Amino acid sequence: MIEARSRRGILARLGPFRHATFSIYWTGGFLSNIGTWLQAVAASVFVYQLTGSTLAVGILNFASFLPVFLFSIIGGVISDRYDRRLVVIVTHVTSGVLATVLAVLAFSGVATEIHVVVIAFALNTSYAVAKPALVSILPSLVPREELTEAVGVNTLQFVTGQMIGPVLSAIVIATAGVPWAFAINALSYLAPVLSMVYLSRHVPGHGEPASAAAQPIDSDPTISAVRYVGEHRWVLALLLGIVACSAPLEVLRTLSPALAGALHQPESAAGLIVAAQSAGSALALLAFIPLRRSGRSNDVARLGLGIQAVGMIGAFLAGDLRVAAVSVGMVGFGFSLCFPVLTSGLQAEVPDAVRGRVMSFHQMAHLGNRPFAALAGGAVAALVGAQPAVLIGLALTPLGLLATRQAWSALSRPVTIVVESTTPTVELAPDPATVDRAG
Repeated sequence: MIEARSRRGILARLGPFRHATFSIYWTGGFLSNIGTWLQAVAASVFVYQLTGSTLAVGILNFASFLPVFLFSIIGGVISDRYDRRLVVIVTHVTSGVLATVLAVLAFSGVATEIHVVVIAFALNTSYAVAKPALVSILPSLVPREELTEAVGVNTLQFVTGQMIGPVLSAIVIATAGVPWAFAINALSYLAPVLSMVYLSRHVPGHGEPASAAAQPIDSDPTISAVRYVGEHRWVLALLLGIVACSAPLEVLRTLSPALAGALHQPESAAGLIVAAQSAGSALALLAFIPLRRSGRSNDVARLGLGIQAVGMIGAFLAGDLRVAAVSVGMVGFGFSLCFPVLTSGLQAEVPDAVRGRVMSFHQMAHLGNRPFAALAGGAVAALVGAQPAVLIGLALTPLGLLATRQAWSALSRPVTIVVESTTPTVELAPDPATVDRAG
């Protein structure tokens, strides 16, 4: 009896990792994410070495961001029409082949900046198509009541990969050269492929439907995602909340070299500012699970937005690098409290038949704001200076608070569904998870 209780306690501490399917899924994504960040840094270094031009590096980054706009919706449609595991396998095998071609070109000494830019565009096109399928698989890996926690833990692999990948890239480039960095990235695509092969034997290609309170009246699997969002305004509210907590990160990343200069530091200190943001995100994810288990997810999201606001004010007022690093770390900390709650709200409540397409909107809200946030931050900084420009991120905080409040309010209401004119009206009580969020 005591042994059984002890075993249950150990499993509870493991959280989503006690499910083998989630552990395999997480590990595959983590290894691939390290490779992605390694590739991103190596590609920027390689292009700069070839050209000596920051404009060329900017073109590379633009080519990397553009596919999110062009192909996310297509990825969502594919995710809802085909086996999501197969979509991930095909896209990642394709990416592995492309990355291998780049590595071979680099090893042979014939790679040019054009090759790097074109292959970066192709790799991120594959990513844009694969991502809606990847995130739509997650709800089928853990029980519904653990989904928010699983999203938080899954976010940790992105943040950790973002910290490890650049460091590994610096080591590989310094000791072995850029071609080896490209080769390691090519190998990293095997991890999600193998994880999906495993999941193909243990989970369905499409998960269970969402709670009845969030079901559309028309359950036709060909339902338009735009129509679904129009009929369920809480989805749009959650997407706006995701923009509000995501965009400040890109503003700070863009401003980091100028912030370092404003604080009388060399431009290389920009790396410390970006690292502080990632470290804050990682620390928040360690605190997220106990906060989530307190039973008030809505308050956790609101707390995250508030911490981000305080961090941006601190970065605006900072007089030295240490204060700025702590403040930027708070922005990352707040993001990692808010983002998993909003993301899991979409994954849990959106019906499976349209989840992939809705999550493609999520992808655009999270990643698609980057070019606009970067452009806005750079333009404002050119007019008023780097530290005042930080406050454009602060302007999004009220939008995030209002949007999430409206979303939780809508989800907490009982829903009346009329199936036919001759069928009695059925009133549904809110799902327990929804009541939790509405707290």
